[in-house]
Amino acid sequence: MAVKGIIFDVDGVLVNSEPYYFEQRLAYLNSIGVTLSLEANRRFIGSNMNAVLAQIFPQKSLAKRNEIKAGYSAFKAAHPMQFKPMLNTDAPLLLQQICTDYQIGLASAGERVGINRMLAETALTPYFETIISGAETAHNKPAPDVYLSALAALKIAPNEAVAIEDSTLGIAAGKAAGMTVIALQPLDPNYEIDQSAADYRVGSLLEVPTLLAQLMI
Repeated sequence: MAVKGIIFDVDGVLVNSEPYYFEQRLAYLNSIGVTLSLEANRRFIGSNMNAVLAQIFPQKSLAKRNEIKAGYSAFKAAHPMQFKPMLNTDAPLLLQQICTDYQIGLASAGERVGINRMLAETALTPYFETIISGAETAHNKPAPDVYLSALAALKIAPNEAVAIEDSTLGIAAGKAAGMTVIALQPLDPNYEIDQSAADYRVGSLLEVPTLLAQLMI
């Protein structure tokens, strides 16, 4: 296998933000009278609010879901996340190590404004040749669109790229795109995620170069 590109997820890979989003989404939904169990909320790890609202409120119009989403945006603005303290400290070390040997992309289910703020606050922006937001594709994760867009931007084939993911939805997206998927075990040990569909699992991003070398054999 000739690996030419590495495409990273954001939440749960570059930054340990999944627990924050998990609690934030639950708090907002509770504030508007929606009772969502912890297990139901856990199924949305790796997704974004558009997809979450479509599943929770399938009977509501798009206009109504957008109204609810606007409320969530205001809620997030009132409770801003600070990305720098959440940085996975292995991420810059890995990126420094691989940036000269591989093309590097980013494919997140999140919205671009949040992705860009995360990259700016953590000083990771220069490492990425392409940045794709699933909120801007026809279908978000677990559909492969976000990864297919990243592959097209990098001009590499699916069998020439590796996705680094953590969530069940993200792993499914990478596999649906025809890529080899490496799953990073949850950064927070209190969060269990089904990663069984991944091709490989690692406990640290620093294990990735060794695994990539093995894939090149």
